[in-house]
Amino acid sequence: MARLKNVLLSAALIGALGVFAAACDDDAETQNNAQQSDVDALQASIDEVNARLSRDEMMYAIIEINSLGLHEMNEGLLAGNIETSYAPNTRTAIRLLALTDWSDDMQADADAIHGHAVDVLQALEDENVEAAAAAATELHEGYHAFTDKVWREVAADLPADAGGVEAHDDSDASTPAADETPDDHGGEATPDGGHMAGETPAADATP
Repeated sequence: MARLKNVLLSAALIGALGVFAAACDDDAETQNNAQQSDVDALQASIDEVNARLSRDEMMYAIIEINSLGLHEMNEGLLAGNIETSYAPNTRTAIRLLALTDWSDDMQADADAIHGHAVDVLQALEDENVEAAAAAATELHEGYHAFTDKVWREVAADLPADAGGVEAHDDSDASTPAADETPDDHGGEATPDGGHMAGETPAADATP
């Protein structure tokens, strides 16, 4: 009889321990899920900050490069002139292109533009105006397309009426860089060599 009581008591204890263990497992799983949710939220916050920093860095780079006068340099070299500002400005563009943390979608284009800038600098150092002019044209034209692509990413979250870029919009065409005139963006000439309404003739042009 005593043995039967011991067996029953043992069975009861084992059952109680099983229930306790199951409850502990549930609590542990709940705690682990909560911790994982906190980790996921923290990672999402970090990713958002990194994305913002990357956009800001790319925006700063293209604004700085816009101020270096790539258009004037291209025009001057095509005219056979080498100004003292060309080499240092090109070197600055090279550094900005190389040191900026471009997004994955922009890196290949940035590398291509960087290569054109290196070609310009090499030709300038060799005092090879013809080679410098050809490379500067590649740099100038490629950079316009590149900046348009960068702005589409940087301003992707902005509404079209608040600085965003619409699907048909060309940022470079609608807003000339500080170192350019409206003619730099494809203004059409009249048959007599003048300019369409709304365009500004070059400084050396006569009416």
